[in-house]
Formats: sequence, structure tokens, C-alpha cells
Amino acid sequence: MKILIIEDDTAISKLYSVELMTKGYTVEICSNGEEGYTKALTYLPDLILCDIMMPVLNGIETLKKIRANETTKNIPMLMLTNFGQENLVKEAFNNGATDYILKYQSTPAEVTEKVKQHVTS
Repeated sequence: MKILIIEDDTAISKLYSVELMTKGYTVEICSNGEEGYTKALTYLPDLILCDIMMPVLNGIETLKKIRANETTKNIPMLMLTNFGQENLVKEAFNNGATDYILKYQSTPAEVTEKVKQHVTS
């Protein structure tokens, strides 16, 4: 199973990446939404973990672009945020987010469990 992490905080993306790889996932990491969108088109992951607050292209805009593309529109996307702001979560769901994760409340193991819930073997 292939996972794409789009996250501008390298410490967080490495934490999630290591945890996912120890559970048998193949992981690619991108540090902004534009790079993540381009990678999604070529890597075709089984699931995308996408930060909401990022430079270049934020997570909501990245989500919209991925959902608008025929090739990537059905890839499950879990939105990562440090902000529990209802408006961002609601906007993410309105634009096709599969689920969201509050980074400050979730350990890497819990993130992996959430990933497992949304990918089929």
C-alpha cells in the first residue's frame, strides 16, 4: 500500500513516515501542496495524508485539485491539522476530504490506525 504525506513540517512527516513504513506501507513525502498534487498524479497512492496549513498551495486547495482530477479524485484523503477550527474541517469535508486528524491529539500509531481504517488491502 502506497501512502503520500503532504506536510511542510519535516519532523511530523518523518514521524508518520517511519511509523507507516514499520507497518509495511510504502511512503513518499512532499513539503507543499503543489509538489504533493504533482506527486499524487505520478505516484497514485492508496491514501493521502495532507496538512491543511502549508506554503505554496494549502491543503484545501490541494484537496480541490486532487478531487478535480479524474486520475486522483477517488484517492482517500485524510487532512492533518493542528487547528480544530470547525470552519477548516467543514471546508475540507465539503471539498471531499475522507477524514481529518488533529495532529496535536494523535500519536503516529493512532495516525497509522486511521490510515488502516481507510485503505483496503
